Amino acid sequence: MTDAAPQPSAPDPEAGPEPGPEPGPESHPPRRPLDPLYAVVAGVAVGIAMVSMHRLREGMYVVAAALAVGAVLRLVLRPRAASSLVVRGRQVDVFVLAVLAAAIATLAAITPLHSTG
Repeated sequence: MTDAAPQPSAPDPEAGPEPGPEPGPESHPPRRPLDPLYAVVAGVAVGIAMVSMHRLREGMYVVAAALAVGAVLRLVLRPRAASSLVVRGRQVDVFVLAVLAAAIATLAAITPLHSTG
């Protein structure tokens, strides 16, 4: 009689996967914060809607404000948090958004509007 160590048995292929911990609410991936570009696009959309309702000056001010908010968000947020607002370097992105906002606000202010009444 030989005292041989017991051989480990091969896994049974028909047994299926081994049971693991049941997925719970903690197993969901963490939620990503909303992209700040959504706020800018929403503001621009509101401004364009106002323009389509014959509120030209106010609508363009809303568009300019949305672009200014985008410039401020790009300035203060880290690149990972700024997400889609990151196109080039921080200074270039902020400059372009700020110049666009100022140009639209200036054009809205100096455009002569005649009331039809």
